[in-house]
Amino acid sequence: MTIGIPVGGLKIALDSHGKITGNLTPHVRFDVGPTWIQLALRHLDDAKAKQDLRVAAWAGVDENQKSHSLEREFEASMQAIMAAAIAVDAFYSLIQTHVDLPPSITDKSRAKRTARYSQVTEVLKRAFHLKPNSVANLRQNLREIYRLRDLAVHPSGKMEAPIVHPELGAGVEWRFAYFRAYNAELIVNAASRILWELAYQGEPKHPEIQKYIDGLRRLLAISSG
Repeated sequence: MTIGIPVGGLKIALDSHGKITGNLTPHVRFDVGPTWIQLALRHLDDAKAKQDLRVAAWAGVDENQKSHSLEREFEASMQAIMAAAIAVDAFYSLIQTHVDLPPSITDKSRAKRTARYSQVTEVLKRAFHLKPNSVANLRQNLREIYRLRDLAVHPSGKMEAPIVHPELGAGVEWRFAYFRAYNAELIVNAASRILWELAYQGEPKHPEIQKYIDGLRRLLAISSG
């Protein structure tokens, strides 16, 4: 939680007896991003543990154990991926309050229903001094984060043929191939890297963003400890 004093939040005056009186109205803000990164890392640890159990189950012949192990790895991996995506969204929601997008861009986004990852990239590009290759990498990482988030939140309701699990070489439901520990680690690492690099290496263009980043560094240091 960050505590601040808004404009007009501190008032000092003299009463009729010449005594100093004062009134303080602090504002607080809870930054949920670091919390979601912590949750993502915990679920990732769980996904890796479930991956080990899946490997052991598939080395055997018990079909029930094989099915059960896939479900458990899927659940932990999906939660890790969702937590990572929410952490990025939380970071974005705070940054965007200090970024004024031209009406032409907001109108275009509304009309064309611009993808979430493109919206986030545009805001972060305007909030920080980023080199072109950094923007390209940011866009690619955000695209993958939101692609898997959307698969978890808005899965297709269609009946589909099984796909080959990259590690098992066997046909499985698509969710078991996408939501596995390997992909969860990629997404959690990508989300964590975005927050850490912008917090510790980013150059904000707005003084209010710099204030927020200074506080974010402390929160990330606590969460990583």
